[in-house]
Amino acid sequence: MKRRLAGALFILNLALWCAAAHGQAPYAASSSDTVPVPRPAVAAAARSMPILPFWRAEREFQAGKPEEALSLFLDLAYNYPDDERKGFVWMRVGELLLARGDLEPALSAADKAILFSRARFLSLSAMDLKFRVYRRMQWRSEARQVAAYLLEQRYIYADPPKLLAFMARADAEDGRIAQSLGLYRRAVAAARTPEDAANIRAERDTLIDGFTDIPALREAAEGEEEAQVKAHLFLTLGKLAARKGFTGMGAFALEKSARLGGARGSEAAEQLYRLEKIVATRPKIVGLLPLSGKLGDLGFAVLSGAEVALKHAREKGTESTMPSLRWVDTGGHPERARREFLAGAGDKHVIGFLGPLTGEEGRSVGVAVGPKSPPVLYLGQKAIPEKPFLYGFGLSPIQEARAVLAHLQRNGMSNLLLLYPENGYGKGFSEAVAAAAKETGIRVSRSVSYAPDLKDFTDVIKKAVGASAFHRDARAKEKGKAMRLKQEAVVVADRWDRVFLVASQLRYYNVYLPLAGFSGWNDEELIRKAGDAVAGSVFSVDYADAIPGTQGERFRANFQEALRSAPSRFEAMGYDGAALLSEAYRLETGKEARTGAEASRDRIPRLKTFRGVTGTFQFGTAGDMRRKVFLLQVELGNFVPVPES
Repeated sequence: MKRRLAGALFILNLALWCAAAHGQAPYAASSSDTVPVPRPAVAAAARSMPILPFWRAEREFQAGKPEEALSLFLDLAYNYPDDERKGFVWMRVGELLLARGDLEPALSAADKAILFSRARFLSLSAMDLKFRVYRRMQWRSEARQVAAYLLEQRYIYADPPKLLAFMARADAEDGRIAQSLGLYRRAVAAARTPEDAANIRAERDTLIDGFTDIPALREAAEGEEEAQVKAHLFLTLGKLAARKGFTGMGAFALEKSARLGGARGSEAAEQLYRLEKIVATRPKIVGLLPLSGKLGDLGFAVLSGAEVALKHAREKGTESTMPSLRWVDTGGHPERARREFLAGAGDKHVIGFLGPLTGEEGRSVGVAVGPKSPPVLYLGQKAIPEKPFLYGFGLSPIQEARAVLAHLQRNGMSNLLLLYPENGYGKGFSEAVAAAAKETGIRVSRSVSYAPDLKDFTDVIKKAVGASAFHRDARAKEKGKAMRLKQEAVVVADRWDRVFLVASQLRYYNVYLPLAGFSGWNDEELIRKAGDAVAGSVFSVDYADAIPGTQGERFRANFQEALRSAPSRFEAMGYDGAALLSEAYRLETGKEARTGAEASRDRIPRLKTFRGVTGTFQFGTAGDMRRKVFLLQVELGNFVPVPES
């Protein structure tokens, strides 16, 4: 192919030379076949690059005399006018420098070739040279971009399977596994022979075997279209998880691989059999969560945090007696969640359930919870009917509202303004604020709702403070002079990307009341965008890096080490839930001839207090639970914890 390319380039440039020798303007392709670049004016025919030195340089190049050819081409490049032919000359210089291993000069020559090449074919040929230089320099990202450009432009001498395979390798090395597999699929489809396709598949399989990023592997496996590749991905995920000590994750992935069949499925079935024999008699925590569908990412996050907690617990205790995790996919379906709950509750080794996640699943499972059922840690925010040992482990709006309003009341603020959006989030928190205010005796003297996508809050602020106060003080020439209001604080029940607009515009209209909110505020961008407008504000949160303590630091370090990413509130919930059930199980009772459910119902109340990374939990003997909620305050441009009262 290189000989054909060299011949084509030479014939094209010879035609250009002949045209110049007869006093004609150089060939110009149509506008659709050109690359717009800044160029000097075309030189007169008498000053054009001479053909004889070029012929001599090309003859040395074709004869395999690189040093002589390079010297002649450099003489042409530097000593003759800049015209269309210089693109080809610089391309030859780049080829010779690349062959010699002078990569930086070769890259510079390729750039000059692109600059001087107006014809589309010459320009793309120069881009192909640049791709080869980047690849030799191991500039993976830059080479990938050029390869994608050559494919997009349908360069006639491009080799699509090779370029696609190169792009796939680059994406895989950068952790973009799903994107890499899609490119490999295209490369296989573009292969010219069955042998080429088999080689590409073998390369892809070798890469899959070497993947070590658990979240990326899981994402790729869920999105893969080809059954056998999907089975291979789940097999790799299962083996990797088992090696890391994540037995529940490993068994779940191996089972999914086994169901897909084929050679990989058979291997997964054997691995699954061995793993299940190891954990068969251990106490079990059932993760009852959606692991597929639109909520699958959240379920995976929760159970990943739980696996980290159980691995840490096994390192402190006896391996054979520590609980293991069983992953169960509810798919977000309430009926399926209840069915899986009843199946798990009948297993004498089950000591508790981590989940369900949604309110609909929670209500469905709650109906089936009986006096002998294992404890259930419901992780949703929506209210469900209360039952003994059906713990509301997720932070609910009413819990957040109670914590925030109690803090305001302790600081002498008992007359509030409430602003909230007209959506599910805002209405849920506005109802929670009203209920908490009734419990504490705080007065919410005015509540104002607004459209969720509102950006100009002038009318909202005017309605909140009253027209007379707004016209009297809002447009005062003396900025910084606070508007006189009977309210003592403003509660904004919205997410941070609207809160910064509300806070900034309140400050603009001279409303300097203290601000308060809820977990939707927990984003560093709020401070960056709102600045001083949110200084001193207080909001509730279930988990944040700003909360100090060795337990939180240990959790973040362990999670980062195991999954190579920072944990979120969902991983933190899973970590606390698994740690609670594991810690309760370790308590000595002297009554070991009992089911796991009976043991947990006895031991959790004996814990009395459990301090986790998402809060402090207090357990009563009747199967009830109270929770202390973390509060954060904005001080000096940072989120800092509010001391516990």
